[in-house]
Amino acid sequence: MKGPAAIEGFIGSLLGKVPDFKFRNVRFLIDTPDQVFAEYSVEALVPATGRIYRQMYAGRLVAKDGKIQLLRESLDTVAAAKAFAPVEAA
Repeated sequence: MKGPAAIEGFIGSLLGKVPDFKFRNVRFLIDTPDQVFAEYSVEALVPATGRIYRQMYAGRLVAKDGKIQLLRESLDTVAAAKAFAPVEAA
């Protein structure tokens, strides 16, 4: 994903699917003027599935001249798939 419009679209879509999405328990491990690395978590209901999305992220952000140059996140994709997968009919 590249550019402000793409990022805005992704975040808008995510918030549409998980209105209570909010980073919590942010722990900064590196915090310099041009780089930050942190761990943070989310626990929020996914209304479409009725499941709770529980996730621990690790993220690195690099900035230059006040603009994001790199944002890289690691997360448990299996946990995400389980929370967002369509509910099977019984």
